[in-house]
Amino acid sequence: MKNRWIFSLMIIAFLTLTSFAHIPSPLKDVKVAAAVKLDSATGLYEYRYSIFNPPTNDGKIFIFQIDISKPLNGKELNSAGLVIQRGMNIQGKMMIRSFEEEVARMKETLEKLVIPVGAIPPLGYSFPGWTADITVMGTVMWGGSEQSLILPGQTVGGFVLTSYGLPGIRDAIMSPFIDYDNLPEEYYENVELTKQLQDSLEYHTKTIGPTAPPADFKPLDFLNYIIDLKHQAFSLGWIKDKGIEESLDAKLESAKKKIAEGNTGAAKNILNAFINEVEAQGCETYENCPPGKHLTSEAYALLKYNVRYLIDKL
Repeated sequence: MKNRWIFSLMIIAFLTLTSFAHIPSPLKDVKVAAAVKLDSATGLYEYRYSIFNPPTNDGKIFIFQIDISKPLNGKELNSAGLVIQRGMNIQGKMMIRSFEEEVARMKETLEKLVIPVGAIPPLGYSFPGWTADITVMGTVMWGGSEQSLILPGQTVGGFVLTSYGLPGIRDAIMSPFIDYDNLPEEYYENVELTKQLQDSLEYHTKTIGPTAPPADFKPLDFLNYIIDLKHQAFSLGWIKDKGIEESLDAKLESAKKKIAEGNTGAAKNILNAFINEVEAQGCETYENCPPGKHLTSEAYALLKYNVRYLIDKL
């Protein structure tokens, strides 16, 4: 009788434990690959992203966010033609809002000014259920359904931003799926505790995304900004060879001297040589980047397009 009672308690304990949601471990080492293409006719940049969730994680990625807050003293950017594709409704029809409509509906709650963007979620039968939105925190957010989570060991692409904003280094956040309905009792109606749980499981990294150049453009200040971008690109592993980094640095410093002397013609020649080196040493896309290339698609876009913008302004 006693053994049967103990066995019954064990069954009850097992059922109690298994009725709660599995809380995943914090996400680690998630890889975000990014590439940029410029439509020279319209001045519109297309930013494409792919996410790899390592097999060592046990969390399924549910949300992907990129900061699009407007820099202090940033230039006002064009928003014409930029739309947020919010995904498919139950009738299979694409739900679309213009950037202006998206911002207008949340103007009372928006915590930060944002630069104009369009956003497209992964589409098609392989990964249905993704949506795109602008959040009150000043990010673009892609959210998945339970049928479209990025599983451990899986890569998902098709996240797209469009903007007239130049490539800059931006914060990115990935969040795992949490079964909120079946969390342990201490989380019920405790918003702060639930938020702490969410934050503890997120993965934060850097990627490239659109940003606004300064409204008060000063060539030397902007060149110093590009030099800082190059340093950050090296520290982030987007420039893989120290010798190449030093060669690029030498060209930027030489161009800086020419601009300070007022010799814009010589500065343009040096900066064009810089772009040639970026194109020779880098990959425009993250797919099938040949061996021997020392700049990732992130460094390629970051350096090429910002230097091209500077040349056009000289």
